[in-house]
Amino acid sequence: MSSIYRRVIRIGEKSIGITLPRRWLDMISVGIGDVVEVSLVGKVIVVKPVTQAGGETNEVSISLSGAIDEATRVIIASYIEGYDNVEIIGQKDSIRRAFSNVENKLPGSLMLESDGSVLIKVATSETNVDLNEVINSMANILNSMFNKFIDYLGTGKGDSLKEVLELDDQMDKLYFLALRTIKKLSFKDPKRAIDDTIVVKNLEHAADALDRLSNAFMRVQATQCKREIGEKLRDVWTYVMKAVYAYLDNNINNALKVLLDRERMLNNMLELANMGCTGLSGLLTASIHEGQLIVALAADIAEAAFSRHVRGIAKPTRLVTGEELGSDE
Repeated sequence: MSSIYRRVIRIGEKSIGITLPRRWLDMISVGIGDVVEVSLVGKVIVVKPVTQAGGETNEVSISLSGAIDEATRVIIASYIEGYDNVEIIGQKDSIRRAFSNVENKLPGSLMLESDGSVLIKVATSETNVDLNEVINSMANILNSMFNKFIDYLGTGKGDSLKEVLELDDQMDKLYFLALRTIKKLSFKDPKRAIDDTIVVKNLEHAADALDRLSNAFMRVQATQCKREIGEKLRDVWTYVMKAVYAYLDNNINNALKVLLDRERMLNNMLELANMGCTGLSGLLTASIHEGQLIVALAADIAEAAFSRHVRGIAKPTRLVTGEELGSDE
């Protein structure tokens, strides 16, 4: 494409800018209100849309066999992959029921039906999503889930367990939004995207662990050792939240404390096996398993915090050639 010339103009009191031909913006699918990435490469200014990494399409067509489970997983995966328009060809009843199962967990999604297919549209703009805020919200939900579960162990109120399950649904919603945002914007900082993925996945897995534990306690009414289980899980609660905020706040000292304390925390949960609670072997086993799992997930988050910290302090070095080494002789 031939070059054009533009005069630099003043925009407001402190900013300057240039105008771009409309046809150029149309070619890269950028319109008024869209966000673009502006970077300086050498002495060249590069402008590119942040939602179109590598030029991949945001519109796909998928044919399904008709199974509801398959349709459900396809809808979720398409959302996470960052597609804005997903045409699904198959049995409409199955697709409709599948979408109904996950609609509340996929922010900005809606379903449109035509004669031969179903179109899943996503209106969420990832450029307006602050990933740190999403992770912080996920951390707050996990904090509330622990609070409700510990409250149940202390009071025996079954409603607290139901609230844990409801909070897990909110966690799923933020989890899918976070993964979609990471996928669509990962080209900007691939290494950071890996760390963010580890953190959001582990937060979601920790919430799932509390969800499973809540279901276990709803099935079996515990009358013994609830106080002891609560004390152990309270320590796990403190441990995982320390790891999450070490990542968000770039607090390398707390991240190190989490990693050094991992073995003690795992052994601490194992002590429940020696409580001798009659008739509660299943609940004790579940508590030990889920507690140790959350400990391991917290340690992974702390490792991600270390990776993030190292990238921030590392300075690139220049490789010395053989000729340069021999030049001193």
